[in-house]
Amino acid sequence: MFLLGIFIIAAYILISFFVGIRILKSLCKFRSPNIKVYWTVFSFIALSFVLGELTGRFIPSGFSKILSLIGYYYMAALLYMIILFPVASLLHRIFKNTNFDFYGISLLFIAILLIIGTYFGFSPYVKYYDITTEKPLKNGQLKIALVSDVHLGEIIGNSRLKTMIDKINAVDADAVIIAGDLIDSNLEPVLQDDMLSQLKYLKSKYGTFFAFGNHDFYTGRSDEIAEILRENGVHVLRDEAALINDEFYIIGEDDKAILKYGGNNKPLNCITDTLNKDKLSILINHVPNDIDESSTNGIDLQVSGHTHRGQLFPCNLVTRSIFDIDYGLKKFDNTNVVVSSGYGTWGPPLRIGSRSEIVMIRLTN
Repeated sequence: MFLLGIFIIAAYILISFFVGIRILKSLCKFRSPNIKVYWTVFSFIALSFVLGELTGRFIPSGFSKILSLIGYYYMAALLYMIILFPVASLLHRIFKNTNFDFYGISLLFIAILLIIGTYFGFSPYVKYYDITTEKPLKNGQLKIALVSDVHLGEIIGNSRLKTMIDKINAVDADAVIIAGDLIDSNLEPVLQDDMLSQLKYLKSKYGTFFAFGNHDFYTGRSDEIAEILRENGVHVLRDEAALINDEFYIIGEDDKAILKYGGNNKPLNCITDTLNKDKLSILINHVPNDIDESSTNGIDLQVSGHTHRGQLFPCNLVTRSIFDIDYGLKKFDNTNVVVSSGYGTWGPPLRIGSRSEIVMIRLTN
């Protein structure tokens, strides 16, 4: 693992160096910059994320956030430079007699992508799904608001959280489900800004239900998170089921990341064996895995997140190849599965090829 880390760091520095040279050559076509100033600024940008991680505990949180943001945007830009610069090189070889700067055009295109991606990352919308069920519903329908992957922390804070709460309250749901990764990985900024207390303002007929995702466990403080959530009116389901209004079940499973922290996962059948199979069952499983197990155990609806729908194209091609369903609604035997692209972001606060969303699921007889 140590050698892998060294390799990744070395590759990152080497790629950044060649990218820096290429950007410098494009700049020189317009104006010759001071070389020392250029490399100082470029190195700061390329290493800003690392600087933020190393100094985060010793510098003001606002400055640490700025460093992280610069670093995240650079990494997103680097992804697209790795993709587009070889294309620009090929075009230069094909059109060798032209003075057209294909690298400069690539940089302009990347800048536009980052602007558009920021808009889609910060502009959530409500995605609707309609599902029919043979299970009895007292009012003939059930409205579930689903949100996942909020990633509260240094980048996503109270402002984005308030927007999320307002949008969820506006859809007038019967129940609200938070399908994991509520916290990014560091609990300190969440506690410092008292973010979790805002969740008490979520409004629905039957309340808010939460199951842990992998990033929630990465904090190393899952029990503390659960306690704070319960204090603010959130029902925390840890490998357990809750019967709602004697009408339907909501089941919450801990993400398998708990195994890395000395915890255990209860098999799904141990949770469902005692449930009334004539009632509708909704399973919260952060990662859209184990769908066969859900179907075998009579789950009517599984809700998941985790994938972010790739967040940045072409990463969505990767998530699509890894998961049976990485986004949207799909039926497996008698089990409907809904996977959300998530409300927040991990790393760069932008989305290209996906969008920040809240999901509204309307179940009807």
